[in-house]
Amino acid sequence: MTGSSDSFPRFAKPPVVETVLGVHFRTREKFTSAHQAILWDRCFRERFPRLEERPPVEELHERFGEERLIEAPMIRWQITDRPESPRLWAVCESGEHVIQIQRNAIFANWQKTAEEAAYRPFSERRQEFCQQLECLEKFAHDEGVGRIEPTSWVVTYISHIEYEGLVNVAPTLAKTFTCWANETSDGWLPPPDRVALDMAFPLSDNVGRLHVSATPVVRVSDKKEMLRLDFTARGKTKTKELASAMDGIDLGHEWVVRGFVSLTRREMHEVWERLQ
Repeated sequence: MTGSSDSFPRFAKPPVVETVLGVHFRTREKFTSAHQAILWDRCFRERFPRLEERPPVEELHERFGEERLIEAPMIRWQITDRPESPRLWAVCESGEHVIQIQRNAIFANWQKTAEEAAYRPFSERRQEFCQQLECLEKFAHDEGVGRIEPTSWVVTYISHIEYEGLVNVAPTLAKTFTCWANETSDGWLPPPDRVALDMAFPLSDNVGRLHVSATPVVRVSDKKEMLRLDFTARGKTKTKELASAMDGIDLGHEWVVRGFVSLTRREMHEVWERLQ
């Protein structure tokens, strides 16, 4: 991590409800959907017994400069005789932890399962994810499916900010974010009842980007209206070593946390009980 741990922002009651640490790696033809199932059974089944299949997550690449200028939306056609492999979504008994496995990626989620649930420090989640990557690497070696070569990393933090009534979504956004004032030039328009923010910030030396979004949502469990804040940092690995992927995870974590602090108001930091 590039920042000093002594000055790194911390909160006693952060509004975070979910975090994701992930690494994409170079696709190995020998690594099949059968290997995904064997990997889960051998390395993760005991802790993550609840299993389901989901569509795979596409690897997204951040582009800069001329490469970004020539980028345009397109329909991609791919002719292959190999069916798409699913993403395995495996959950622990409490529902708090998730491991996701697909042919070219692995992700680890922490999910807040109850209001009183304690927030898991990044250091603990990082250590666990590093061990999971090592399990993947050993499995690939033992099964002879080729060396795991990471290509990109991703860090996501999802937070919920509650509010009452649709007319309060814009004031809540203004109270939370420094970049939204909820003002008009003449006061003619009423407050909007739906607002969405979508921003992106280049990381130092263009090694990746921090993506920030805010969207009104309704919590399924209790129909509570709230503002969902997504902070996602992602970028390419500098080398094909797992250590480089973890360096990216550290960088992404710093940008997510410091970006969150920078874009949210000091009054909210008091609500979340900022410690440093």
